[in-house]
Amino acid sequence: MNIKLYCVLPLFFILSQTAIAQPRSNAQKEFNKLSDSYQSKQVSAEEYFKQANLLTHQLLSEGKHFETKELVHLLNLYEEIAWSKPEYGRARVSYFFLFFNNARMFKKKGASMYYAEKVTAEYKKYGEAHPLIEQLQKTKIYQEMRLYPKIIEIYNTEKKYLESLPELLRNHKVDGSVGLNAMYILSPVLEGYIKLNDSKSVQQTAHLARQIGTALARNPSSTRPQLLYNELLMIDIDHSLANFERKYEVSKTLLHRMAELKTKYKDQTTNFIEFNLVRLRMENYLNLKNRDSLRHYIAKYESSPNFGKSQSAELAEFKAKLNALEGDYRNAYLSVNDALKYEREMQTSLMAESSDLLYAYTQAEHSSIALEKTEKAKQQRTVLLVLISVSALIVIFIIYVITSYRSRKAKAQIEALNSAADMQIIAIEEVKHQAVKEEQRRLGQDLHDGLSSSIAAIRHQLETLTLETDDITLKNKLGRLQTETERAYEVARKKSHEWFSAADQQQEQSFEKQIRILTDSALPDSRYNKTIQIDDSSLTGVSTDMRITLLRIVQEAITNIIKHAKAKNVGILIYEEEDTLLLTINDDGVGLNETKTTSKKSAIGLESIRRRVEYLNGELNIDSDINGTEIMVSIPLK
Repeated sequence: MNIKLYCVLPLFFILSQTAIAQPRSNAQKEFNKLSDSYQSKQVSAEEYFKQANLLTHQLLSEGKHFETKELVHLLNLYEEIAWSKPEYGRARVSYFFLFFNNARMFKKKGASMYYAEKVTAEYKKYGEAHPLIEQLQKTKIYQEMRLYPKIIEIYNTEKKYLESLPELLRNHKVDGSVGLNAMYILSPVLEGYIKLNDSKSVQQTAHLARQIGTALARNPSSTRPQLLYNELLMIDIDHSLANFERKYEVSKTLLHRMAELKTKYKDQTTNFIEFNLVRLRMENYLNLKNRDSLRHYIAKYESSPNFGKSQSAELAEFKAKLNALEGDYRNAYLSVNDALKYEREMQTSLMAESSDLLYAYTQAEHSSIALEKTEKAKQQRTVLLVLISVSALIVIFIIYVITSYRSRKAKAQIEALNSAADMQIIAIEEVKHQAVKEEQRRLGQDLHDGLSSSIAAIRHQLETLTLETDDITLKNKLGRLQTETERAYEVARKKSHEWFSAADQQQEQSFEKQIRILTDSALPDSRYNKTIQIDDSSLTGVSTDMRITLLRIVQEAITNIIKHAKAKNVGILIYEEEDTLLLTINDDGVGLNETKTTSKKSAIGLESIRRRVEYLNGELNIDSDINGTEIMVSIPLK
């Protein structure tokens, strides 16, 4: 069954986030007018869906960014109608597509991947098995991060299906939106091959894009927005190919064709085309070494209301190249410095966005084991003190054995905690990292104040006996014993200092790395495809207990997947929304309803997750069918 979306498409070019958007009151006013038209039966449900999608698309193209709560409020009637009847299934796809576009436009990576999964799930419910939405978003993220090998990797995974699309489109076996999604994937793929200077793959990718674009253009069911974006993508791909082949006059002609689309599709939102045309023309006139035209479009680009900070590095680079063409190498140098400065700022921002901001304490032992070992250590110290009073040689031997044993054991424990996630979680639940630090400091202090002091007292007594005796043989023996006692004192003192300072030298591991260690040990790459996404700052300020509980929830969910799901793909997503922490774990297995043990072993694991969520005052939602299972945990942060 094909799904025809209500004109909801991924936006063709990324607009600056500084674009001038409509005030919130205007957006609300427009949606209120549309709602009144539906309530008064001036428009049908189908027409309402279409106009609501066009209105949202218009606002997004003008740079309006909606908070999720705000967009939910604006689309409240849309949601109510879409879920009121089974025949409105395609509207449910479009509903999630609006949230996906909103998150994608303004670089909310975690939220965009979440909504991409939602769109994919709704697609599959209504017969579109391979919509390519998640792949589209992943290639976009990798393109922004300039991870071109990752883009090629996704392409190679989907290559066989993409190559079958022209025939599927010609035979009307897939919806046109799938073909358009394929074009969005092929555009960064082509850029990747160009960056890698792979001429053969560049030609093959461009040829495949033309085949898909031609089939989509000839598809009678294609909507006007689909036709607009398809033509834009085809021109963009031909333009990239012409630049790669250094056919700059051909590139110039293609840009004229792109400008003509504003007239051809004047019934559609095309205001974003002009801004991107200016940038492409700067590139073209630079390649043609037309200094006057290049200078004109640099000024036009910089004065555009859509120009924002994200374009500053690119603009400085164009200025530097214009200065170089004019022989003004001093200003060219200054512009290059500006470009590098803006580029570093962008890279810093991107690195901060991708960095691990979340850390979990590395824990040591079960509290009961820790107490038992502490008591044992006290007994050993008592025995050592008694033995030292009898023989300094025995004291030295025992101190050496104990300190070596404890040092090796501490090192082995840290290595075991770093290599086995299950041991980390068991340790995390029983004793806190702070307890280990305090215990190490206390042991070091006890060793310094107790054992070292006792050895010092013995040394003093030996000195006194040496002075009081006239027996030369006895004096020699006492001198040797005194020397050994001093050596024991230095060893004990040094070791106490080492233990005391070691407490401050342990490092945290990132929360995401903890999850990856957990998943890598339980879900081998040879059997599972794993996607882990943790959004920026989503766990900042979250307590250690909550992080421990989240790890436990993930562990329980993975255990269920291994035992019952028969899945190949597993996704873990953590992000913050409206002062709520959201954890989503999904798989493409057989679903809970298809698992024979659902009411027994699987139910035990789910009940454990439910108890842990309740402990955090959160909510648990489980969505499962034959296409897989999704566990969503929402936890209030305030």
